[in-house]
Order: sequence, then structure tokens, then C-alpha cells
Amino acid sequence: MKFPSVASFIFVLLLISACTGMAPPEDGRSVPHLFSLTEMDDDTAADAVGITGTDWGYLVVDAETGDVLESRNPDQAFPPASTAKLPTMIAALGILGPTYRFTTQLLARGTLKRGTLDGDLILTGDGDPLLTAGDLRALAVRMKDIGIERVNGRFLYASALPIFAEVETLQPETAPYNQGVGGLNLEFNRVLQTKAPAPFTTPPEATDLVPEPGSEAANIAELPIRAPGRYTALILHRFATAEGIELPKPEGGTPPAGAISLAQIRSQPLIEIARAGLEYSNNMVAEVTGLAASRALGSGAETLRQSADTLSIWLEREAPDLKTFATALANHSGLSTESRTTPRQMTTILSYALKHRLDGWRFDSLLTPGGTRDTLRGRFRAPASALRVWAKSGTMRYIKGLAGYLDSHSGRRLIFALFVHNPVLRAGLEADPDRYGEVARRASSDWRKRTDMFEEALVTRWLQAH
Repeated sequence: MKFPSVASFIFVLLLISACTGMAPPEDGRSVPHLFSLTEMDDDTAADAVGITGTDWGYLVVDAETGDVLESRNPDQAFPPASTAKLPTMIAALGILGPTYRFTTQLLARGTLKRGTLDGDLILTGDGDPLLTAGDLRALAVRMKDIGIERVNGRFLYASALPIFAEVETLQPETAPYNQGVGGLNLEFNRVLQTKAPAPFTTPPEATDLVPEPGSEAANIAELPIRAPGRYTALILHRFATAEGIELPKPEGGTPPAGAISLAQIRSQPLIEIARAGLEYSNNMVAEVTGLAASRALGSGAETLRQSADTLSIWLEREAPDLKTFATALANHSGLSTESRTTPRQMTTILSYALKHRLDGWRFDSLLTPGGTRDTLRGRFRAPASALRVWAKSGTMRYIKGLAGYLDSHSGRRLIFALFVHNPVLRAGLEADPDRYGEVARRASSDWRKRTDMFEEALVTRWLQAH
């Protein structure tokens, strides 16, 4: 007697789990299993999961030959959500190089005598998106090792990048993923909101958010930092105090001429920052990386859109087949409903990236595969797709994107981009005064789950068909 494999048994359990709790379409029909969806044509599958009326499009190409294998609305522009981080990281790696490192440093101007620095101390940075509290503590220890016990002058903080209080003004004020960005960033520019003083809480001036007692914001676990430079300097001030060093209150400024470097913190290589930024889809990491790349090109961008345009123009120049992409993105992270890109543009960018080695690495290896841990929201774990889908997903309410690379069953490598958008439901959401309420959230979450299943069915079919 032949028994089913363990992998097949697990797959069945996963399918049951995936469908449990999913509400039926509005007409009362049940949602079919993934097995059934992969056997349907596209429109029937979309109707079966209840996402009719939704705009969607895709393009699937052979990575080696560039031949188009399947397509639907390949030149229609869709909001890319977080898949916009793909062109950002691809451009940044090409411009800055995979071994590029950000630098955060302490500068000083003046004289040190008997433990007193008679002059200015300056904390400055060019954007390290992974700077930690431990890094700042190391700078405080270094000050003590040098012999600084007191600063008789100014304690300045300075940014080599433009500073933005938030990524997207239309997002909720308290959304931790919509934090400020600049040349000094600490712990992803998020702060824990606690009811009582704690060792790592910060003065209100650092966040520019002062929740009222009993307000919704007062119950949020994390809040975004709106003034990241000041926040970083305040934490360094706290660590310096713990080392017995007296510093003045920090103030923003420009490093004075003649300042010398006392200590530096160098970031991880950019290739590792890109890998982490893509896996965890951190908006601040993408924005800072994009700003650093546009600055390296000599851009004087004053807005995130201008900076994104600089990178998009670079991509158009580097990838000859990329057309009309120069003004496609509103920022570097995809946290915007104004960005627009087509499946053809995205696959062209991904094709360009696949042809260039990054200090020995190939770009697709920087993406996390479906089927490991909870990557791609736990999807693509089935035997037919596990470890075959190397992609970046993007999700906003009634907006979905998925783009990357596929290792098909035939051994062929595919490049794909798939976008799904319901502009009617999105417009209704934006007009809803209670759009952040439970009812609206539940409705958009249900649409997302259906779209997840639809995406998985299409990708599984492509893997098997090509």
C-alpha cells in the first residue's frame, strides 16, 4: 500500500488552515481550494474568490530569452505598494555599490584639557538605517575613553541627508511605519509608548507626538519618531550621562569648519541592508537608502518624490528597455497611492538586476523565498511552490503587488510582476470618515486574503505550466 508523503499531508493541512475563517463571496458561494483555482482560467479564478470588479494585470517572461510567456494588461499602470522597494534597492546598489557603508560619527572642535572639551561636540550621520542603541552607547563609551568628562560649548546634531517628518502625509499620524527619516536614525525611528516612565522612553520633543490621556494614540505600543535627529541626540545624551559625561542639551546645527572625527560607527554593507530592507519591508530603510543614492548622484532633491525621480531616471538610462518610468514613483518605499508602474516596467527592472553581480551575489538571492518561516505572509509553502518563489510583496488596502523570480518545475527561470487594485473600493475607503475603524479594516482584510489566494493560484499555475 502506498501512503501519501508527509509533504502532501502537510500541504492538505495548510490548505484547510488557509481556507478556515475566510468568508464566502458576497453572493454566498464558497471559496474553492487552491487546487481548484489553479485549474481555472484567470477570470473564473478571480470570480471564484470574489474579487470581480478589480483591476489586475501581470507579465511573465523567460529570464534568459526575455520571451513573453503570459500577460494580462502588461502596460496598464497600477499602484505598486511595497514592490516599489525593488527599483529603489536595485538602483541604490548600482549607484552606491554593494559594499557601501553609512557612517555615523562624533566630531569635535576645540581643545580638551583636564577632562573638559572647550568647544563643540557634533553628532552627525549620512543615514545609517540600522543604527542601534548599542551603537550610540559605544560612542558614549568612546568619549569617556578619550577623556571627555564635560563639554563647555555646544552639543550639535547634523544630518547629511534631507530630513522628513514622515513618509506620507495621508497616513495615520500614529502609524509606526510612517516615521521620520534623515541622516540620523535610531532603532527604525520608532519609540515605545508606555504609561509610566521607563528607561528607554523619550521626552515628547523627540517624537513631536504627545498623546492625550485616554486617546487612541495613548494605547498604541509604538509611535513614529518625527524628529529623528533630535531623538538620536537625546539618547546619546542619556548614555553620556550614564558614563558620567556632562553634555549641553542637543541642538540642530551644521558641523563647524575644522571639526575633527573622534569616533565612527560604520554600517553593515549596503547589500545586507538591502536584503533586510526587502525581507522586512521597512519604509524608513527604503527611504534613507534611496535618499543616499540620489545624493550620490548630486541630486539636490527637496522632496521624496524628487529623490525617487532621480533614481527612476537613472534606471531608465541603465536599462535601455525601460520606458516612461522617470516619474513613476512618489517615494522610495511605495507608501503612497500616487505611485504607478506597469507589469512590463517592473519585469524590465528585475531583468536588468538579474544580469549584474553584486560583489559576487545575484539580486534574486537577496529576496526571501516563499516557504520559509513566515515569508510572503506564509504563502507558497505547498510542495508545488515552496522555495521556488523569490519575490517582494506589497500591500495597501485594496492594493496588492507581487514581483520577483520563479524557478519553474521545468527548470526554467521566470521573471514576473502581478498587480491587483480595486480603485472603486479604495476611493470608497478614502471617503469613509471611519476608514480606520474595525468594520472598514475587516472588509479590506477580507479582500486582501482573497487576493492572496488568487495570487498564489496564478503563481502556482505559472510554475507548473512553464
